[in-house]
Amino acid sequence: MASQKFNSLSFLLLAIIISVFAHGVAATRIQVSPFCRASRTRGLCNTMVKGATSWHDAIGNAISETLSLAKELQSKNVLIAPAIANLSPAAKKSLQGTCKESFQTVIDMLQEGQVALAAGDNGTLQIKLSAALDTECDDELSNFGGSFPLANLVKELTKKVSICLVITAQNVVA
Repeated sequence: MASQKFNSLSFLLLAIIISVFAHGVAATRIQVSPFCRASRTRGLCNTMVKGATSWHDAIGNAISETLSLAKELQSKNVLIAPAIANLSPAAKKSLQGTCKESFQTVIDMLQEGQVALAAGDNGTLQIKLSAALDTECDDELSNFGGSFPLANLVKELTKKVSICLVITAQNVVA
């Protein structure tokens, strides 16, 4: 009889532990925005859309956040110099120019995307966001064997532009 009470008590304790654990797991799940379901990086996408309830707001928020990162990268263009210190002065100048131009292209395309969004021109929006996937700086640095000190930010920028494209392609109503 004592053994039976012990088994019942063990079973009850195990059920309570499982219940608490299951509740904790359910509480920590990230609610995925309907605009991020097709994204491979749903957590980042959720952060970018900032709780938007309409497609227009979701893509607007995502573009704004991506534009902020592109401007940050452009302001840090001088950090490329140490990665290319062993190159000739002409190659350095060319490479820094390429990177400056590349970051400016991304910024311009994102800003033009915002204009297209405001005008309700989703086709142009998608074209501008596709053009914002400019990786010329990173490609050129790789060609010269330079390790880009901002490589992680460049990868983050590419991810964010890709997320903008995923959101744009959905054009769904929440």
